[in-house]
Amino acid sequence: MAFDRDRCSHHFLWHSGVPVPAIVTEGTGYFVLEDAGASLTDICKSDSLTAEDKEKACHAAGQALARLHSIDLAHGRPAFRDMCWDGQQIRFIDLEYFVQTRAGRIRKARDVGIALLSALSQSFDGLRYAQVFLSAYRASRGRRSEYFHSPHPQRTK
Repeated sequence: MAFDRDRCSHHFLWHSGVPVPAIVTEGTGYFVLEDAGASLTDICKSDSLTAEDKEKACHAAGQALARLHSIDLAHGRPAFRDMCWDGQQIRFIDLEYFVQTRAGRIRKARDVGIALLSALSQSFDGLRYAQVFLSAYRASRGRRSEYFHSPHPQRTK
């Protein structure tokens, strides 16, 4: 059931213009997503990335979640492992907790809380990641993004 919720949520968000990776192929019992980049967990724990690169990804994640909330939707469980960064944009994955109804303050607050706890658990620098994420979220909160209203690029084959 969680798998079917994930797939349905993915389709709903894709058609709503929310940044989720394109579905490359799907069938009974499976679907394959395009590469969306590394998870924020992998980015924050990487020894090969600079602190600036890690903070840039956390900043983008805060903005992306605020944009999602600005259209009255909530991810449901936006842990750092469920947000991917390709160096250009954050894309959401693992949507089995997403609900296709308007998100009230409690669901949005839960999203922010989960993301902050996830940031704090990343490493010694977790507090910094949480600060960057929350600063970007607060700066972007309430702004409706053109990104969500423009059509997606064509899906890859």
